[in-house]
Order: sequence, then C-alpha cells, then structure tokens
Amino acid sequence: MVWFSHMEILNQKEKRVLGALYKIGEAPISKIAKETLINRTALYHTVENLLAKGLLTKINKEGGAFFQPLNVGGYEDWAKRQIADVSRETLEIKDWLQDQKKQTTTLYSDIRYFEGLEGVKTLYSDSWRDNKEKLIYAITDYDKAYDALNNFLENEYFPNRVKHGVRVKSLLPKNSITGKRDIVRAKALLRDMRFIDLFKDLGIEINIYDSKISIIAFDKIKPSGVIIKNDIIAKAFKGIFENLWKTSSKK
Repeated sequence: MVWFSHMEILNQKEKRVLGALYKIGEAPISKIAKETLINRTALYHTVENLLAKGLLTKINKEGGAFFQPLNVGGYEDWAKRQIADVSRETLEIKDWLQDQKKQTTTLYSDIRYFEGLEGVKTLYSDSWRDNKEKLIYAITDYDKAYDALNNFLENEYFPNRVKHGVRVKSLLPKNSITGKRDIVRAKALLRDMRFIDLFKDLGIEINIYDSKISIIAFDKIKPSGVIIKNDIIAKAFKGIFENLWKTSSKK
C-alpha cells in the first residue's frame, strides 16, 4: 500500500510556474521558460508534475501546446481534496499500525536505553502512559529514588500515574525511612506498600508492568535506565515478585 500519494507539497519550481501562469495567463513552454528562468529540461518535468496533480490544463492550438493554470476557486477545491485525502490516509495508517501492534510478538526482546534525567523521565512515563493492566510491580530503593529524583517524582510522575489510574505494589527495604513516612498517603498514591529485609541499599528501582521490565539506576549526577520488553521475562519476574510479596510485611 502506498500512503500519502496525494500529500504532495508544491516545490519551488512548481510554485514559480503557477505564479507565472497566474500572472501571464495561458502560455506555451517557451513563454513560461522566459518568465520563470527555469531550463527547458527541468521545466518540462515540472509542467508534467503539475498536469498530473490537476493544477494545469494543456490546450493544443495551431501554434503548439499552451498551458493554463487552475483558477483560484478550482485550486481551493483541489486543496480541500488533498486535506480530505490526507485525513483518510492518516486514519488508514493508524488502523494499519494497530493491526501490526496486535500481530507483534514479544517473545523476542525489545531493549531501550535511557540516559540522564530527561531520559529517565521518558522511561517512567512509559509505565503509566500505555499500561493495559493498570498495575506496576515495583522493587525500589525508595530513599535513593527521592534523593536523586525527588522533584520529578512528586511534581510529575506521581500525579500522572494517579491520573491514569495506574496502581503500584511496592516492595521496599525495611530500613526505608522515606518509605515508612509515605505509608500515610499510600491510598492517595494508589500504592500498596510492603517491606522486606532482602533489598537494602540497591540504588535502583525495578518496575514490572504488562510485558515490560524497567530498571532505573539512581545516580544523582547522571541517572540512567533500561526497558526490556519480553513476555517470558516479565511473566517470570511477576512470579518472583508475588512470592516475595507473600514474605513481606506491612511495616
């Protein structure tokens, strides 16, 4: 399928030819060449393109071929058709992309890397923007997360996640001061928090959602992260998480 066959922007030569013809009226190639200063080879090609687009009319006379531009009203109708065609073809592409997405298997890994604070912000947005399960399984070094990303978490990530109704099951280190402080607002943040001795001073966060796993390194100078998309790996980590959840405590 060829898309956007009608979405053709007029190039500079085509504009010059149309401008000249609107100025002088119908004219043969020789007069158009004189008016536009376009060499004959390029001019023939340009005129053919305009004829194909329906913006010129060819009139055969005794003296040879003359070319006439579409009148302004006709041009307006032509422009509206282009817009309608682009809108239709855009919807076709959207439907096609959705079909491809449905057919895409994630048995093979898709790995994306993110560096710097802006990169990590993009990584986090992936966890709430298109989260079909509306659930994140999180293993977090909560104190280091706040130390490295505090303003972003409070001002951007938490509000966006809550707004999109994405819940979190959080496993935190038992010595997490910040984590225990936030228990009082866990409900407002759509967060179920549990504590476990296993994770201490990790300096990272692991988020599992849908068929993805994201890992963020909380480096204050240059945080970074990776997203791995793979059904098998994500399913395995969800199973590991749930087993750890059973052994965790609420305080």
